[in-house]
Amino acid sequence: MPNFRDLAGTEGYVTPHGPMRRGVVFRSSTVDPSPEDLATLGALGIVAVHDLRGRGEIDRRPDTVPAGAIWRHLAVPGLPPDRVRGLRTPSDVRDAMVEHYRGFVSAPHKRAGIGAALAAISAEDGPQVFHCAEGKDRTGWIAMLLQRLAGVSDADIVRDYLLTNERMQATGATLDVARAFFGDRADDFFRPAMIADAAYLEAGTAQLEKDYGDLEGYLRKGLGLSDDQLDRLRSLLVG
Repeated sequence: MPNFRDLAGTEGYVTPHGPMRRGVVFRSSTVDPSPEDLATLGALGIVAVHDLRGRGEIDRRPDTVPAGAIWRHLAVPGLPPDRVRGLRTPSDVRDAMVEHYRGFVSAPHKRAGIGAALAAISAEDGPQVFHCAEGKDRTGWIAMLLQRLAGVSDADIVRDYLLTNERMQATGATLDVARAFFGDRADDFFRPAMIADAAYLEAGTAQLEKDYGDLEGYLRKGLGLSDDQLDRLRSLLVG
């Protein structure tokens, strides 16, 4: 699980309300731990695993859930297959990634999954983890939302988002699947889809501001979260 980490960072990101609480919410790539890692997860007291992947992704690499934890499937769709099949160049791939992030705001089916995931996180009392395949895009977007809700600075949010590049080093099971799908392509073709790029996050954020004005508008109107759920999330993240 190379991209497993605390949403609050190593020391608790600074917010206007105090440091983010550590040991409460974790973000990750697929939860497929070694036996030693599974013991570590057990020691963290994980009570829930929120899986953002599609059914095909889950079938290829099912989660191994720590004892005592519940598993929830809260799918946030990726790029549609027809869109993926039309990719020809690295520039096409990068444009598709920008479109993917904008879709976190503009696409109703993606908003539904994101809203369901945040609602599920708000309902849990113990430590929990949310993840997609590599812990990069869907996970990165939800991590950004939670950190912004907590009051983390934009600079810290971007630094945390880009940590994925150190953890994954543009590799992973998703790359293996992509190579099998596209066949013999140069590494540069795949690279835009295998990195965390601040431009992607900026594109999604710009779409959020265009469509909903600010974070609160997106969370309430776009994702359908209630006052109680938002208050609960804040209390989980900062206390």
